[in-house]
Amino acid sequence: MNRLFTYTICFFALSSSVLKSQTQIEILNADEISFNKKINTDRQVLVGDVKTKHENRFLTCDSAYYYAEQNKIEAFSNIHIWEGDNLHLYGEYLIYNGDLQIAEIQTNVRFEHNEMHLNSEQLEYHFDSQKGIYTKKARITEKEKSLESNTGIYHADTEKFDFYGDVWIENVENVLRADTVYYWLKNEYAAFSSGGIIENKDLHVKANQGWLDQKKGDAFLYGDLKITDIENAHVLYADTTSLSDQMNISLSYGNILLNLPLNNDTLYLTADSIKQEKYETHHILQAFPQVNFKTSDMLGACDSMSFNTQEERIFMHKKPVMWLNDFQLTADTLNMQLRDNILQWATFNKNAFIASKVDSAAFNQISGEHMKAYFTKNEITNIEVEGNGESIYYMMDEDNKTPEGINEIICSNMNILVSDRKIDQINFYEKPDAVLRPIDKSEPLRTVLKGFKWVQSTECKTKIETGIEKMTHLNSK
Repeated sequence: MNRLFTYTICFFALSSSVLKSQTQIEILNADEISFNKKINTDRQVLVGDVKTKHENRFLTCDSAYYYAEQNKIEAFSNIHIWEGDNLHLYGEYLIYNGDLQIAEIQTNVRFEHNEMHLNSEQLEYHFDSQKGIYTKKARITEKEKSLESNTGIYHADTEKFDFYGDVWIENVENVLRADTVYYWLKNEYAAFSSGGIIENKDLHVKANQGWLDQKKGDAFLYGDLKITDIENAHVLYADTTSLSDQMNISLSYGNILLNLPLNNDTLYLTADSIKQEKYETHHILQAFPQVNFKTSDMLGACDSMSFNTQEERIFMHKKPVMWLNDFQLTADTLNMQLRDNILQWATFNKNAFIASKVDSAAFNQISGEHMKAYFTKNEITNIEVEGNGESIYYMMDEDNKTPEGINEIICSNMNILVSDRKIDQINFYEKPDAVLRPIDKSEPLRTVLKGFKWVQSTECKTKIETGIEKMTHLNSK
């Protein structure tokens, strides 16, 4: 048993010695080789046209120290290490450890792998794991891409970078900046976190985390998201957004707030989801469901909304409601026409209805098949009622400001003039049928028209205000 054990130990010792000799650094050339035992018992000085080999990699430099026992090279000036045809390292100072297969190179460092070129002042390359590590700022180029970061790791086997600190990645289509990015060169795919910014000629995007396919222009972004449409100055805030088709199509959801500029005003919009599509001549925006919107003079809600920037027309579907000053307007659908971001008119199609509160129990009402409201400087000036027009309008006591009578009018077409945000005059056309009834009359009075429904605006206001509050918080960061 002891003889077998001794033999086994000797065998492994011999194998280790053979393995070490196979991986020893070889000196292929030097103009001068010197050795001074008094200075260092394990150091050979190589000067002039130095060339060494280890495994399948070569090293050239102007001069070097060779440590045979440590299997190490310390090289100086005009250093070049290469492995095969596609991996090259350049610099001015190097320590190469043959046993660990690690090259630590400094000063004017250039690292080339396939079509990737890295410039820095320091790099540590692990040949066994094919990993390059730099802790000083580096600039990388590859084809039409430029990349920068303060520190990073390059995985040569997968051509992937782990970037940390002030990361900047640019290709022909867009720029990505973030604090941390994992980037695959060939696929141009980046996964990022912390302070992400994406920019192209059309968009400026901020997000805490996400991924970006720079080649396809696809992305998935989330966390305190802000997207600015540069051409139209639209600004979108959301929790999550996916982008596709070179970032021309986006779908956003979660705590949405969209800002659409109007002349000297802003339309704020919230919804569960917003889809945006960009074409050469125009953009199309769709919001759905539970849409809420407001300007300085207008508040509204609907199930879904669409906006065409070329036509400058906003479409609202599924029984929208709009509050204009003291008026509540409802219909099956509602369209608003802008011109140069100024509201021109709005049409209320099918079952159109206008109501305004007189007191807690009384409401002025006008109904019709269709209505069209006109605006000047984003303020309503008059409303046309077309088809099956009916109205209930309360006559007020001038002294105590209480209702004293109900004016009930049936007329196919009407025109309502608005002044100082209140009804100033109603014109009736085509033989109106009018009845004025006093409030104190004994028989019951008709106080509501068919289709009347008073909708509280509190929920709509709250959703908009919550969105604006979050927007303000994000912009202050």
